[in-house]
Amino acid sequence: MKERSRLQCIPGGVPLLSVLRNYPVNWLEKDAIAGLTACIVMIPSVLAYAELMHLPPITGIYAALTACIGYALFSSSRHVIAGPDAAIGLLAGSVILPLAGEDPARIAVLAAELAVLSGAVLLIAAQLKLGIIADLLSRPVLIGYLNGASLVLIATQVGKIFGIKTQGEEFFPLISSVVERLSQTHWPSFALGIALILLFIVLVRYLPRIPGALVVSAVAVVAAYLFDLEGYGIALVGTVPSGVPEITGFVLHRADLAALAPAAVAIAFLAFSDGILLAQSFAEKNGYEVDANQELRALGAANILASLGQGFPVSASQSRSAVVDAAGGHSQVAQLIAAAGLLLFLLFLTPLIALMPKVALGAILIVAAVGMLEMASLRTLLKIDRNEFSIAVGVTAVILLMGVVPGIIAGMLLSLIDVLYEISRPRDAVLRRLRSDGKFHDCLDEDESETVPGLLVYRIYAPLIFANARYVMARIRELVDQAGIDLQCLVIDAQAISDMDVTAAQRFAKLHQELTERGIEIKLADSPRPFREQLNKVGLSTTLGDEHFYVSVKKAVESFECQRIKRDTDSAGTIDVY
Repeated sequence: MKERSRLQCIPGGVPLLSVLRNYPVNWLEKDAIAGLTACIVMIPSVLAYAELMHLPPITGIYAALTACIGYALFSSSRHVIAGPDAAIGLLAGSVILPLAGEDPARIAVLAAELAVLSGAVLLIAAQLKLGIIADLLSRPVLIGYLNGASLVLIATQVGKIFGIKTQGEEFFPLISSVVERLSQTHWPSFALGIALILLFIVLVRYLPRIPGALVVSAVAVVAAYLFDLEGYGIALVGTVPSGVPEITGFVLHRADLAALAPAAVAIAFLAFSDGILLAQSFAEKNGYEVDANQELRALGAANILASLGQGFPVSASQSRSAVVDAAGGHSQVAQLIAAAGLLLFLLFLTPLIALMPKVALGAILIVAAVGMLEMASLRTLLKIDRNEFSIAVGVTAVILLMGVVPGIIAGMLLSLIDVLYEISRPRDAVLRRLRSDGKFHDCLDEDESETVPGLLVYRIYAPLIFANARYVMARIRELVDQAGIDLQCLVIDAQAISDMDVTAAQRFAKLHQELTERGIEIKLADSPRPFREQLNKVGLSTTLGDEHFYVSVKKAVESFECQRIKRDTDSAGTIDVY
């Protein structure tokens, strides 16, 4: 506990400096093991993610190296590792490839531009303290996105497994091109691809602690070396440059800015939403706090550094972060050590990449995509909330039909519509008195409860605002009409009315006037302060009088019953004179 307190990061600035100033030496061994393990695990994956965007595989290492450094410097999370990601890579590729065509140089420029734009969006959001934006990406949207992105990712790699050159970047054109060219299947590539996929699945299922991507890559490289796979027509990655990435600059053209800006916002939004959830989960598990706005800065820095190092957009990685945690990593130092491992690989071990069959990269991506599928979560949504299930399915459908960015936009719009509908049609209840305790409840069992003659007790489970005011007042009028001519008093349980805007207050004042003219008294119970303040602003508190406000529904009902007894007594004592 003492060590833990020494490493509390100060939000803002460079948290890593605070960590290093108070770094316990006995943590170095665990951080070194965690960082080197993460480095070994990530190499095959980041090569595949670069290939996903039709970039040279080595750029995946470049992006991972620079992202690790940028994120380690500014992150408040001690366990999350940033780098290339399948979902972000697919999103970036869906925008870049149609703009670049078949021009490799153009693809590289657009990838770097998109990374720097995404980083800029994240840094601006951090400066504006918009860490709360993660809450705008609902779980159904995320599920729909992951399912859609996974299916599109699989479609992009199926052709590679069959040894077929595919056309298009969207799901159905990709699948259609594979089906049309099945007769052109390159059987050695197909056999190797299927074998590697099966090997990967077996490792994931039965030996989950072993890094499956690393084993698959090693088997593929050894097979290429021993059996001359290139001689059988199996494409290899080929010669790649060694050494550190050259820091490159570029001019962001206005046309590129207009084309890439929506995707940059989508990438920033998705990367942060996923990253902050990941950071918070590891922080909670290990007993420390993370700062949402600091995570925005860290992801922004990671993307900008990745762009300068010939890379592409990056995000937090769940699998690599889990490796760091499982290996006992304690701090951001583990990520620096992972970056050092990547640097050593670039300096001395890049010849190994040349022997990597491209079909092996396809196999890694397909298994990764299958692991991204959220089918169990989709089934859970179907059981819990059909509206949210529909949103998830809708997002997936839009991604498959129109692309990744339109799918995300559609998901956010559907979520917004769902929220607006929930706000405009809030839940309410007519309260009944429970015979057992005499208190008023939202009772479902009429045998255990009773109504009070001449009384209607109403509760709304939401703030009263312009979006729902018309509906709520109409609902109250409907209930009053159903109660009939015997209704003498309406008690409104206001405990859940946490706020009330001017529109709602004015509509409530009009309702009060209507009911008063019909001889129906309104009593307000358990009114929150914001509700009372808004009533004061429209002058309704004065109109009602303090005697119409009660601390509880029970007190309001007792007042009504006393009034009714008094009226009945007065009526009984009256003598008619003829």
